Order: sequence, then C-alpha cells, then structure tokens
Amino acid sequence: MSWRYVHYRLRNPKPWAYPDRMYLESTNACNLRCIMCPTGRGLSQRRKGYLDWHLFCQIVDEMAPHVSMTTLHIWGEPLLHPRIIDMIAYCRARGLHAELSTNAVLLTPEMSQAILDAGLGAIYLCLDGTTAETYEQVRREASFEQTQEHIRRFLELRVAGGYERPLTKLQIIELAPTVEQIESFKRMWAVPGVDRINIKAFDSWGDQISDISALRPQDKPALPPRFPCPNLWYHVHIYWDGTLVCCDRDFDARYPLGNVGDGVMKAWRGPAMTALRRKHIRRDLDDVPSCGQCVEWAWWRPTWTTAQGNAPQAPS
Repeated sequence: MSWRYVHYRLRNPKPWAYPDRMYLESTNACNLRCIMCPTGRGLSQRRKGYLDWHLFCQIVDEMAPHVSMTTLHIWGEPLLHPRIIDMIAYCRARGLHAELSTNAVLLTPEMSQAILDAGLGAIYLCLDGTTAETYEQVRREASFEQTQEHIRRFLELRVAGGYERPLTKLQIIELAPTVEQIESFKRMWAVPGVDRINIKAFDSWGDQISDISALRPQDKPALPPRFPCPNLWYHVHIYWDGTLVCCDRDFDARYPLGNVGDGVMKAWRGPAMTALRRKHIRRDLDDVPSCGQCVEWAWWRPTWTTAQGNAPQAPS
C-alpha cells in the first residue's frame, strides 16, 4: 500500500505497483429499469454480454495474488450470469475476496443457498425504499414484496446455517425519492443476519445524464481544487468483453483504455492508461466524457494505509 501511495503522490503515470482493488463486470445485462441507472433508462449503448469463463479465470489467476478484493459486478445484474456461483467459488479457491451487489429480484432460496455455500466475501442487497410506492418508483419492474421476501429468506438461511460470510449489507441509495426514508430503512433492517446498513451516496455518473443528475437529493457538493482521480492509480475496472476503463462512470466505454485479453497489467500500465493519468495530472479532461464534468473524483484521497472511499468528502 505504501508503494501505491508513493506512486500516486509523485504523480507517476506508469506505476509499477499493482492496483489494490479490481472491479469485474460479470454482465451488463439487467432485469430492471432503475431510474438512477443509464442501463435501466435504456441510455447505455454498449452491446450486452457476459464475461467469458476462460477470460475470467485468466484475469483472476493473474490478479488474485496482488489485489485485496474484486467485485463481480459493475453494470448489470450479476445473478443473470449463468456461472456466477462458479465465479464466486473460483475466487475463493484462489484466495481472492469477492463481493457482489444484487437487486435481489433473482435471489431465490436456491440461489441464496448456492451463494452461501460458494464462499462469497460480501454481498450488497439493494432495496431502495421502505414502501412499495417508493421502491417500485426507483426499481422499475421489481416487486417490493417479492424482493423483501427474497432478502429475508437469504438472511434466515445465513443465520440458520451459521455462515460468517458473506458479510451482508442492506443498501439504500441516497436519491430524491428515498432520502426521507433512510432512517426508517435503518430501523427496518436492524435484524439478525445484517452486518451493516449501507447508505450509498448519490452518484451522478460524471454528470453526463441530466435526468439522473436531477435525482441528486441535495445541492451539488462544493469541491476542493482538482487533484488526479485516485481510481487511476488504485483501482482497475474491466468490462465483460475485457475492455479496460477508468471507472464505471465511463458506462459506455467511450474512452477505452485497452483490453485485458493479453494481460490486465499490460493494459493497466499501457499507453492509453498512462496517457489518461497524464491528462489528470495536467487537468486536461475536456475531451474525456466520464471525467470532464465529474464530481466523484473528490470522494476520497489515498493515504499510506487506505485506498478506497465511496462518499463525498468535505473540502479541506
């Protein structure tokens, strides 16, 4: 971690240290039409697909010894992937902590039991609202009662089976329709089997879609003077077809940074990623769609010992 910090602080555009966290998109297909999501709104133009098993294994084999964790989701609903349980088990076998975020619509008792047995490290169960009216306004094409039932059954199975993992986090996103229900959400899900209530900060996805930006529950945050986005030094984001991107805010891969088919680190240290780091150092981002208007770059600053953050920070 200290070497990563040195590379970041010295603004080295081609760090030799490995990233700390890996984000893998099992699929960008989804079963819902959520109002805060470019995919759900039908605005994402990327071809839909599923991460190939052999590419997945190649990526994990290369990176498992070096990264602290991986997600098995970026865009899309990961439970749609036909081999998602195999992916979880493969990560566990390679000693890699894997996390997954799901809308829980497909979290049947059978799927729940398979996830528990496969050895997932952490799971985010997303339920945006405490009433059917709010939830179904946000998570279009989902049923509040059915999703609640799936979540409660997962928790029951976890408690009854004595599973220490996955760490289970009930999540609600801060949106204009949900913000007034956050406190009641905390009370509602203070139940056995829940390790944490996760209040996910509103993400504008780089302020690229006005209808999504309009869901911001409060004023746009005041920002400190711009500094290079830590994601480019600390994280690696890989889409289902192997495309490397700066982060998930490049939801359409409009600024691709290579492909990991010939190796994750070959692309992560490659010319396109190096050039983007230099652009961040120079604050020359007008031609980078996901970065030019972004405010989420200010969500965290690395330290000698920390390498993540997912909430707005007050300017120092």
